[in-house]
Amino acid sequence: MYILGLTTLGDSAAALIKDGQLVAAVEEERFSRKKHHAGFPYQAIEFCLKQAGITLAEVEHVGHYWKPWILRHKAMQALKSGLISPAMFKARADRGVVQVSDSYLGMFKHPKRLREHFGPSNFKFHYIEHHQSHAASAFFVSPFESAAILTWDGTGEDTTTLFCRGKDNRIDILKRIKLPHSLGQFYSAVTNFIGFDMFAGDEWKVMGLAAYGKPKHYDFFREMVLTTNGKGDFRFDIKVLDHHLAKHYQFSDAIVKELGPARKPGEELTEHHWNIASSAQKALEDTAIDLVKAIHEMTGEENLCMAGGVAFNSVMNGRIFHETPFKRFYVQPAAGDAGCSLGAAYFVSNQLLKKPRSFVMDQAYWGPGFTNEECREALDDAGLSYDTLNDDDLLPKVAKMISDGAIVGWFNGRMELGPRALGARSFLADPRRSDMREILNHKVKLREWFRPLAPSMLEEHGTEVFGVEHHDPFMITVIQVAEEYKSKVPAVVHVDGSARPQMVNRDTNPRYWKLINEFKKLTGIPMLLNTSFNVQEPIVCSPQNAVNTFKNSNFDALVLENNLVIR
Repeated sequence: MYILGLTTLGDSAAALIKDGQLVAAVEEERFSRKKHHAGFPYQAIEFCLKQAGITLAEVEHVGHYWKPWILRHKAMQALKSGLISPAMFKARADRGVVQVSDSYLGMFKHPKRLREHFGPSNFKFHYIEHHQSHAASAFFVSPFESAAILTWDGTGEDTTTLFCRGKDNRIDILKRIKLPHSLGQFYSAVTNFIGFDMFAGDEWKVMGLAAYGKPKHYDFFREMVLTTNGKGDFRFDIKVLDHHLAKHYQFSDAIVKELGPARKPGEELTEHHWNIASSAQKALEDTAIDLVKAIHEMTGEENLCMAGGVAFNSVMNGRIFHETPFKRFYVQPAAGDAGCSLGAAYFVSNQLLKKPRSFVMDQAYWGPGFTNEECREALDDAGLSYDTLNDDDLLPKVAKMISDGAIVGWFNGRMELGPRALGARSFLADPRRSDMREILNHKVKLREWFRPLAPSMLEEHGTEVFGVEHHDPFMITVIQVAEEYKSKVPAVVHVDGSARPQMVNRDTNPRYWKLINEFKKLTGIPMLLNTSFNVQEPIVCSPQNAVNTFKNSNFDALVLENNLVIR
């Protein structure tokens, strides 16, 4: 039985499962080349069907990650905001009109869109609540028979945070927190206050910048903006900081009085802005830990699954994983809305159809892959000279180039699902070089100086590098590097002594593991610096994308499967 899962607003994506096993999952942005692509994922669906070798006629069920008729709560929140200020009401009303007319009502046309574009089919179409899709994406592909599940983001239909318990093939809802109380909206509002752009996904920048500052405004945030009661509840006071006004870079007198004027986009980042980022980050972390401790008390579980955009806050995750009572954790690599396509498919399979669970997502490589011949065709079309080498020759050669200072575009196997490059579409460099962060951020990636870079490392050396037992194959936690290692790999150690590792398993990505191991043989260091293979664009998908980025960017070599190009 084939089941298709869909995400159709921002970060649109598709996932396809067959008899409970994942066949393919991919974001639409990788094909359209538009970051955070919003709209129906035609090309992602086409790839999933092609990967399975089927037509839409063979799909029996389609799961969609949103119930478009749940509008009452949002409408009531918009009306209540009018009692606070006309500007706040207008910001919500304008956004709401667009969402209802262009987005929500359009969802009722999705079954027709599928059949018109991909041919006749008798599939049954299921609308699934957004946060239940998140919960399914976390638990049903986890290695746990039972677990507490916490999902948190900006908002779904009306819910911003969902507490659940999963057991076998069922998820039960324990508690929900609704608008306007939203950790995601709090963090995105701060993102714009610091002069970044929430619509571009700039929350990452706040998290990276926070390490440079001190939480001087923490008490203000925790007493006036984001408060908790110790019982698993929190309140986000929109009178002080409003997400919808922040979209337009409008802020209340109360927050301006405390923090000063908001930074305008493009203005200099000062220590004051670092301190705001640090304060907001700590407020988020402490609120999150309160909620995690509450769900532990509610469930008594030893396992925790998390999803939703807030689950991408890897600094928060590091604290949750090491400061809360849970013993084991799982966050899949596409924890944001793109992963809801995965969750929608598995919610249909396990929860609605009551099929037994049979799949654990222990790797992220579910996108397109390309043959050596297809790679050579792209290189020939671009007029690039290359050598084709077997792995026994190629991997030691590339490792030596990296150890000598080269930056390499690495294109290997099927593409990753989610926003992290995990050794399929990566820039690789030497983590020992203290200047490598500046070189990559400034000359290659064309992004801010403060953005941290991450290590991909041999899983077997995790305790050696971090001083604690830690397993993270998807690069979703930040933890402190062991003191003796900080000076050895300065390019991947952030200013606060932390790093966001990818533990590479020999079985799930053997070729990448071997490359890192070759680097270890040369240097004694069991890791490479790894950042996503993209320059102000979505991560590269095809050989043509990789070639275009190589021709238009400043890095030293390109590996397309077994084909090596040296600039």
